[in-house]
Amino acid sequence: MVNENIPIKGAKSLDKLLTDAGLKTVFKDTVSGLPVIHYEGNIDNYEVEIEFLTNLKGRGDNDVIEVQKGLYAEALRFIAISTQNTQELLIDDFTILGKSQELTIKVPAPGAFLFHKGLTFNRRSESQKMGKDLYYMFEVLVHCIKLEVQIYEELRRIKLEYPIKWFNNFITNLATFFKDVTSYGCRLVLSQRTHGSIDSMNDNQFKQYVLGIFRSFIERLRSL
Repeated sequence: MVNENIPIKGAKSLDKLLTDAGLKTVFKDTVSGLPVIHYEGNIDNYEVEIEFLTNLKGRGDNDVIEVQKGLYAEALRFIAISTQNTQELLIDDFTILGKSQELTIKVPAPGAFLFHKGLTFNRRSESQKMGKDLYYMFEVLVHCIKLEVQIYEELRRIKLEYPIKWFNNFITNLATFFKDVTSYGCRLVLSQRTHGSIDSMNDNQFKQYVLGIFRSFIERLRSL
């Protein structure tokens, strides 16, 4: 995920750096019908696929814009939430050519991740992708207990920093999809349930559990 304008640092653009590294440009269709470039290839025996996303400003649907000479990114609504609220993670078990390497990556902060997904999941054109978004939210809420304080502190700050309409829509989207156990949201999360995920529960119990997690989250959001 990148800003709408990326300065060229050094003698080569990102497009040139990636193609010189042996990656090939592959055009793929988007929801808007405009092609976006993916970079695909093999680096040190690792299959690599890279795509670029950026923030969509103003009115209109998803689009593709040139963020640097020769570099095209798919512009998506609300994605700046995830680029403006990040944290760094250190991965210390990454192996390259048989040697352990430390890799530092930047990821969306968990509160921003939940806010972004909650604003956009219902804009998905495919139910499978909608279900994945909700399942990712469910996973964070269930398994990131140690991050609970951080998450609600981030969401409290986000509520103040972004238009209040966004935060209200965030709550409304979730409340609409998780009214009761028969709601579409519960069925979507169930559809993405992985093997071994809380296997002590049958499907009906799992949906009840999903409903409880999201209803509790919604109430916490309303109290912020």
